[in-house]
Amino acid sequence: MDMKNPTLSKSFCFRRLFRVCAMVVLSATAWSIPASTAAKPVVISVIANEHTHELAKPVVREAYRRIGRAVKFDPLPARRALEWANDGVTDGDLARIAGTEKPFPNLIKLSPPVFHFSGVAFATKVVRPISEWKDLKGLSIGIVRGIRYSEIGTEGMNPIPTNDMTHLFKILKLGRIDVAVAVLEAGRIEIRRNYPDAGIHPVGEPLLVAPLYHYIHVKNGHLVQKLEAALREMEADGEIEALREKALKEAFEK
Repeated sequence: MDMKNPTLSKSFCFRRLFRVCAMVVLSATAWSIPASTAAKPVVISVIANEHTHELAKPVVREAYRRIGRAVKFDPLPARRALEWANDGVTDGDLARIAGTEKPFPNLIKLSPPVFHFSGVAFATKVVRPISEWKDLKGLSIGIVRGIRYSEIGTEGMNPIPTNDMTHLFKILKLGRIDVAVAVLEAGRIEIRRNYPDAGIHPVGEPLLVAPLYHYIHVKNGHLVQKLEAALREMEADGEIEALREKALKEAFEK
């Protein structure tokens, strides 16, 4: 610093004071940001164009909110959603049947469940009694590729895999399959939105009634205890059922 030039000296002091003040402000701001805001959002795989996952989203979002974490949902084809969750590309999968951790060992099942569903057969012309999987034998059956309960239930029946719910119900409408296996609520939403005059309707009794569980990748094992505590609280205070009913109402109003 040139002590012989008072103007330069004052300018240098001013710049130095400005930098010090800026550092103090930035430091104070950083300390004031909550951990939930500063942390990266948890990225969860969801099945694209699948209404069951849409209905379960609010429950999972609320569970993460209660532990101070934001969530980002990544819509993917059903099979890829699981594969990416298992490989750690995403942080977990929104909602799957129990036992998913066996073929996808990097996933941890969280309890209690985030959703309960009924898997049924939808048809336009079939009138035979249907109450269990074996009753579908002899029929051409459509399923959504990567939806595990329908893949397991129709194993050995040579089901026809489709890309998503809309594709599934489209080929049913066109008569390319006899029945389509889908979640009851999801199927009704799909019919209301895209096929109201196609004559598609559920047939017989549920093929499967089961819970769906949220799964997270093992790298997020530190969140298991907190998330399960949040889900237990939500189950006990009726929040899971309330969020489900609200989501269902909103889906039918769209």
